[in-house]
Amino acid sequence: MNKLNYTFFKHRKGYVFLVLLISSLIMLGISSRGFVKKPKEIGKSLFSYFDAGITGISNWFGETWNSISELKRVRDELASVQEKLLEYERLSRDIIELKQENAQLKEQLKLSKSLKYKQIAAEVIGHDPVVPFSSIIINKGYKDGIKREMPVVAYKSGLKGLVGKIVLVNRHSSTILPLLDPSSYVAGRIQHNRYEGLLKGQGSGSPYLIMEYVKKAALDTTHYGDTVITSGLGGVYPKGIHIGRIRSIGSKSYETSMILKVEPIIDFGNIEYVFVLKKEDK
Repeated sequence: MNKLNYTFFKHRKGYVFLVLLISSLIMLGISSRGFVKKPKEIGKSLFSYFDAGITGISNWFGETWNSISELKRVRDELASVQEKLLEYERLSRDIIELKQENAQLKEQLKLSKSLKYKQIAAEVIGHDPVVPFSSIIINKGYKDGIKREMPVVAYKSGLKGLVGKIVLVNRHSSTILPLLDPSSYVAGRIQHNRYEGLLKGQGSGSPYLIMEYVKKAALDTTHYGDTVITSGLGGVYPKGIHIGRIRSIGSKSYETSMILKVEPIIDFGNIEYVFVLKKEDK
């Protein structure tokens, strides 16, 4: 008995709440006229309240599930929009690069027309077997209008790249001194900052040119990958022909100039056709 009294005393608040809850539900079953409904009607009223509660809970869960589904849909749409945005950014960069390339090609076409050079197409028929890149032989000679000191170019990826100059002419063939030969010298210019220098080949099969005598003032505006073109100085090579791209920049504190390593635009190990530039008579 003491144990029962202790249990009742310990949970008395819960019992009181339960009694009040039942009393409230019974009172809700009482009509406005003040009489008590039959037990069957009271049961129906109680069931209706429980049913309303269950319906409310079901609706709450349904709305919550719909909200979660909507959130997932919005998240998926956001990811799709972000992906499309990245694609548009890539397309925008491609368009800018195409515009720049188009502007460069127009500049080259304008320059070609202003220089009034005739291009004589020729096929490469031989290389020096002893010293790679020391000479290139083509199938056009003085019978075709070829003369010594004429510049020679080739095309790669839409760009006109300098190959070298004619040094020996026969009736039906000619020999080109390529840029990579150590006895080859070309006056060049960094395209975007306009600083000038002198390029020469290194020989020994090296695929790079060395650009010397570039003023040290150009250090801050010269970068890896910058394009080097002919300056037109010296009178042999026309101005504005692509020579190559900068691959390394050397500068010593006690020197007043820089030394650049330049990779030619043209792949000298894979030349099949070239164009000899012949200046047209006025």
